Amino acid sequence: MNESVLIGKSERFLDQIKRREISVSGIESPEKFLTLYTYLKKNMDTLQDMRETMEIKGYTAPYRSINKYGRPLSGEAKAEDMYDISRHTQYFRLNAAAKKNILDRVKSAMSSHRIAIGHLEEFATLECESCHCKYSGHELSLLTSGNCKCGGDDLSLHVNKEAVYRLEIIPFLPLSGDYMVKLSELSPHSRVAFRSMVRILKQEKRGIVKTVSLVIKIMEDGRWVRKRVTIDAQDEANYEKEIRSQYGSNARIEMMQFHRKKPSIINDKQVQTALSLGYVKYAETEILNFLPDLLEKSLSNMKKVEEYQEALEVAERNANKYENGDEPENLKKFFLKRELEERGLLNDGVLPETIQEDLKKKESLEKSLFLEIPRIYILWDLLHYYLTTSYDRRNKYSGPFPYLRPSLDSNQIKAFKDFKQDVVQIMQDHLPLKIEYVHNMGKVLSSKFAVEKKMKGLHLQMGPALGAAILSIEGDIPVEKTSELFSMPLKDVQKEKETLETLQKPATSKAKQFMAMMKK
Repeated sequence: MNESVLIGKSERFLDQIKRREISVSGIESPEKFLTLYTYLKKNMDTLQDMRETMEIKGYTAPYRSINKYGRPLSGEAKAEDMYDISRHTQYFRLNAAAKKNILDRVKSAMSSHRIAIGHLEEFATLECESCHCKYSGHELSLLTSGNCKCGGDDLSLHVNKEAVYRLEIIPFLPLSGDYMVKLSELSPHSRVAFRSMVRILKQEKRGIVKTVSLVIKIMEDGRWVRKRVTIDAQDEANYEKEIRSQYGSNARIEMMQFHRKKPSIINDKQVQTALSLGYVKYAETEILNFLPDLLEKSLSNMKKVEEYQEALEVAERNANKYENGDEPENLKKFFLKRELEERGLLNDGVLPETIQEDLKKKESLEKSLFLEIPRIYILWDLLHYYLTTSYDRRNKYSGPFPYLRPSLDSNQIKAFKDFKQDVVQIMQDHLPLKIEYVHNMGKVLSSKFAVEKKMKGLHLQMGPALGAAILSIEGDIPVEKTSELFSMPLKDVQKEKETLETLQKPATSKAKQFMAMMKK
């Protein structure tokens, strides 16, 4: 396919995705759920084909092909030739930029679709009413034709209440790869929140040595020759012995350089961006819904604060009319003072202290909400997911958080800073959700990973209720509350909690073996 044709076709397809409005209202209907899931899966297949075609055509390194179009040495070309070379180079650079940009959009769209599909797969299980065959997770893709394998088309939907998903973020994901456009639409506070969210997901694991570069000295044809070689790193490896086995007993190592890999919590840049955008924009929408009511209760005189805000907007518009003004801030202050005087908000030319205090309180409250709520949403979902899933499941199945590290080290766990209790209380008062303040989230996660590590190889079953029990013990939260938060039967959580607490006095052989490993 011609490159311009491929780029044009890809842009039209992405624009088509952008024009379609995504809604998750009524998603509990099997027809609505399957329609959205099928649409996203078909888009994903098309995007995958586009990406593979682009990578085959060299879109991953588009500038490499124009390196040969350099400026010739002086005296080698005439002025006319120099002009032609410059014009051709500019053309190829524009073409290379178009390739890079379209591949970037396709990758962003794929990451967003992968996230959306993961949340939908966690959300529901479909059951055929004819043969009672159930489809969940990746098996849902078998129903894209709308019929069960038995031929029946009467499907019922069962919500997975114990699973982790937040379908509300799907409409805010950059499904068409337009993440830069969505970034520009965020409010100033939300842009700050977005950057902090990306930093959380980029929290890196301590460096693990993956490869070692060595400069070695070997004897060839009666003279010493230096070579640079790269080998895979190994625990307790004898690199000198390995080099001698490959290059002879005379080989000597002169220099070693270790190359470390530092994987992030979400080990993919496009997924980090898409998740952060989805959560931040969703949180912004939720905040704007309840903020007026909250401010009305929190401020002493909401009406005067609104009048001040209106005066400020008028002053900014008037100041912006004078494009050639040397001191726009002074103009803005002049117009603002005039507007405030006309509205009767000044006392002897000064804004009353009560209004000043209300304005400070409003700014502090908005900043806290817009920065903290998106962080609470995503950290709570990640905490919930880590606690209620096994290491093997996180390692083999991407779920709602593609490229998520199956376990975290102590440095990555630092990203799980405790929530602000006052913000959690505001969320509980104004939003219909299950989120609780957890003291020392890092300790809760560390305990879960420690239990997983010790139980590995013992063939003991780890159910989702174990995570709720660990949260109850380490987070000092009543077991009734954790079972409610994770939508699990109270008896299952109580049983897991009793098992963890009574393992100090093991009775069975498996329990004794487990305790022996825990003490190592």
